[in-house]
Amino acid sequence: MDEIWVAGYPSFVGGADTELDHNIDLWRMHNIDVNLVPMFGCDKKMKSLCDKRGCKTIEYSKDIFRDKVVVSFCNGEFLKKLPEIMEYGKPKRVIWFNCMTWLFDNEIIAINNNWIDFHGFVSEYQKNMLLEQIQQKTDKNINILEGYKPYFNPNNLSQNLVFSYRKPSDYFCMGRVSRDDASKFSSDMWNIFYKVNSPLPTKTFILGFGENAFKKCGQAPNGLDWQTWSPGAIPVKELYNKLHCLIHKTGGSRESYCRIVPECYAAGVPIIAENNYAFKELVINEETGFLCESSDEMSYRASELAFDEKLRKKIIYNAYNYLMDCISNKKQCIRCWMNIFNQ
Repeated sequence: MDEIWVAGYPSFVGGADTELDHNIDLWRMHNIDVNLVPMFGCDKKMKSLCDKRGCKTIEYSKDIFRDKVVVSFCNGEFLKKLPEIMEYGKPKRVIWFNCMTWLFDNEIIAINNNWIDFHGFVSEYQKNMLLEQIQQKTDKNINILEGYKPYFNPNNLSQNLVFSYRKPSDYFCMGRVSRDDASKFSSDMWNIFYKVNSPLPTKTFILGFGENAFKKCGQAPNGLDWQTWSPGAIPVKELYNKLHCLIHKTGGSRESYCRIVPECYAAGVPIIAENNYAFKELVINEETGFLCESSDEMSYRASELAFDEKLRKKIIYNAYNYLMDCISNKKQCIRCWMNIFNQ
C-alpha cells in the first residue's frame, strides 16, 4: 500500500497547514497511509480529527524519514532539520511546498545540496515568482511536481463548511477573514466597507483582527456598524454564515493562492478580490466573483450585489459549481501524487 510521511502537522488556521489538512483528506480517500510527524507540536483537537481519518502521529527522530516519501508544506523546522535528516537517514523522496512568494534561507541551502527532489507550487503566479528567485540565488535546476492542484474538500471536518444560499433580510452583511498580519490588511479597509451602498442597513464583520491589523487599518469610522474577532475567536464557519459578500483586499502579502476563495465558494459567499496575484487563477471575473482594479471598484461591486439579488444568487451557484468541477476534483488532484508513488 502507498504511504506518505508528512513533516509537519495540519492546523485550523494558516494557508499551508490548511492546505495540508485538505490534502490529508484527498490521500485518505485514495487509501494512502498518512504518517504525520509534528515539527512544532500538534493541537489535540486536530490530532483527534487526524486519528478519525486513520492517520498515525509519530514523534520526530533524526532517522524517522529514512527511505520514506516525505512531504512538507512550508514547515520551517523541517528545513532547519534537513541537514541532520540527511545525515541520519536520507529519505527516498522529498517533496517541498514553499507556499509563500519568497525563498527561505534554509530552502536555498537545501536546493544547493540537492536535498529536495520535487518542488510543489500552489499557483502559476507563485511558481513564476519562485523560479525566478531560484535561478538568481542558486545554480540548480529543480524538479517540479507537475500537475499539482491544491485540493479543497468541501466536507472537510476541520472547517465543517456547509453550502447554502442565504438571502439578505434585515441586513446586508459584509466581511473578511485572515490572520492578524499587517500585510494581509489594506490601510483603507474600513473605507471600502463604509462606501458600500445598500437598500438594507449594512453590517461589517472581520475575523482575524488584532493588534497588527489595528495598526494598519485604525479605528472603524463613525456610522459603520461593525464587529471584529481576534484570530480563531470564532469558527470560520460562523463568520461565513453571517456574510452576504466578502471583500478581500491585501496590504502587500502578494497572495500565492488564498484558500479563502474556495472557502467562500463552499459556503455560498460571493467574493470580491484584487485583480492581481493568484486571485486571477481562482476567480472568474463576473462569473464566480469579482476581480477589481481599485478599492472604489470593490465598494461598487459590493453595492451591486446588495441591490441585485438575482446577480448575487447567480454568482453563488456559479462559484459552487466551479468549486466542485475544478478545485474539488479528486481525480485531477490525486494524479500527481500517484505519479510520485509510481516512480
